[in-house]
Amino acid sequence: MDHTLTCTDGEMLLCPLSPEDSEKYRRLRNHECNRRCFLFSGIITADAQRSWYGNYLKKDDDYMFSIYNQTGQFLGGAALYNIQADTAEFGRLLIDRTTAGKGGTGRRVLMLLCRLAKEQLRLSRLHLEVFEDNLPAKKTYEKSGFICKKRYLSPDGTRYLNYMEKIL
Repeated sequence: MDHTLTCTDGEMLLCPLSPEDSEKYRRLRNHECNRRCFLFSGIITADAQRSWYGNYLKKDDDYMFSIYNQTGQFLGGAALYNIQADTAEFGRLLIDRTTAGKGGTGRRVLMLLCRLAKEQLRLSRLHLEVFEDNLPAKKTYEKSGFICKKRYLSPDGTRYLNYMEKIL
C-alpha cells in the first residue's frame, strides 16, 4: 500500500506510521495501563510487531498514523481501518501522556482523523468500539460527536463494549 496521507492543524501532525514509530508504539502499547484498553491485552514482542507491520503494509483498507507535536516529539498513534464504501473504523488510539502533557490530545487527534476521513478518503461515517469502563476514551468519543448504538459483552465475556458511530 502506498500510504502517504497526512493531516495537521499546525500544532499536531498525523503521518504514516514508520517502522521506527511502530516499535515506539509497541513499547507504549505494552504498558499495563494501556494494554487493558485493547481487546488483545497481551504483551506484544518486537518480532510480533515487525510481523504485524509487514502485514499492515500489504493492506489497502488500513491507515495507521504516527502522532507528532509541533516540536517533533512522537506522541503515539491512531488508525482508520476496515474501510468499506463510505465508512471506516477508528481505533488503535494511544497517546503517551508523559510526552503529550495535559488532556485533550486524543480529542484533537480524533478530530484531525475525522477531517482526513471526510476530505481525503471521502468517507461519511466512522465507527469504533470502546470498553464501557474506559471512561476517558468514552468521554473523548462522546465529546467528538460519537453516539453509542449498541452495548454488548466482550468476546471473553468479562467486560462490556460500546459500539459507537459518528456521521461526518
